[in-house]
Amino acid sequence: SSGINAEWPLRPGVIDALKDVNEPTRKCYQLVGGVLMERTVGQVQPNLENNASKINTLITTMDKTLESKQKELVDFKEKHGIKVRGEDSMEDKNKSDSPAPTSTGVLVN
Repeated sequence: SSGINAEWPLRPGVIDALKDVNEPTRKCYQLVGGVLMERTVGQVQPNLENNASKINTLITTMDKTLESKQKELVDFKEKHGIKVRGEDSMEDKNKSDSPAPTSTGVLVN
């Protein structure tokens, strides 16, 4: 899921940019399997929208599966009394620590 999520933020911008183009015969370029292909907006736009829909569905499905598996793991660990070394101490440490100072995201030199 992380690989998909890393690439996903770029796609809506591309789809929005192509919606502003009113010429379906206008040239555009699409990277397909590492090869830059010359296409038209009319060819690329429907493919991108279809892929976006499929990716959204895939991300939703994968997130639901991940949540389910995490719950199964917690239930299994509780049922069988399994404790992972360092897991309890990390939870206690996170609860007892004061909140970390937040960064403003500005670097001044």
